[in-house]
Amino acid sequence: MTVCDSAQKPMLLFYLIHSVGITNALVFTKSIESTLRLVQLFKFFETARSTSLTQHQKPVVMQAYSSDLSPSERKLILEKFRAQEIDV
Repeated sequence: MTVCDSAQKPMLLFYLIHSVGITNALVFTKSIESTLRLVQLFKFFETARSTSLTQHQKPVVMQAYSSDLSPSERKLILEKFRAQEIDV
């Protein structure tokens, strides 16, 4: 467990995913809006990071999952998560 300021949480999550090598995780947020912001921020950082990846490294894929999605979209996301096409 790590205690930090709320503003630091997204950066800490990004750091932990890459420093520990997390490849399969669920992240819970307090709202759909905060989920969408986190995914957008993570994708921005991941795009910037991808310029320095070697051939053997792959970018971490993060996808939002919420009640705003249709049942078929939620099912597809879960299937991709199980198949390890989505990491977080």
